[in-house]
Amino acid sequence: MNDPHERNARADEAAPGSEQLRICPLTDRAGVEVAGEVCLPTRAVWEQALERVAQRHHGSYHFDLSGLTFIDMAGATALAVTAQSLHGEQRLVLKSPPPALSRQLELFWPDLSAIEVAVS
Repeated sequence: MNDPHERNARADEAAPGSEQLRICPLTDRAGVEVAGEVCLPTRAVWEQALERVAQRHHGSYHFDLSGLTFIDMAGATALAVTAQSLHGEQRLVLKSPPPALSRQLELFWPDLSAIEVAVS
C-alpha cells in the first residue's frame, strides 16, 4: 500500500444484492485490483474508489481489471471523467480490462491520453 489514500480504503467492498464488486489495494504499487461487476447496485462502491484516485496529485494509478466481468456505460463514464480530472503527467493504467470497456473507451473517448491500457 504505497498510497496513503489506500490505507483508508476498505480492503474488500461489496454492494448488497446479487452483483458484487470487490476492490482491494495493490501491494506493490499505487492502485487497486477490481473483481466482479460495475453496474447500478455496485456503482457507489466504484465511484468511491475513483474519488480516492482523483484525490491523488502525482504519478500513475494502476487498475488490475483481470477479475472485472462487466462494466456498464455509467461505470465506464465515471472512469473517463476521473481520467479527465487528472493533472499533469498523472494517468490511469488499466491492466486486462474487459473487451467491452476497451471498446467503450475507444469509441467514446478516443483521445483520452490519461488512460493507458497495459499490454500484458
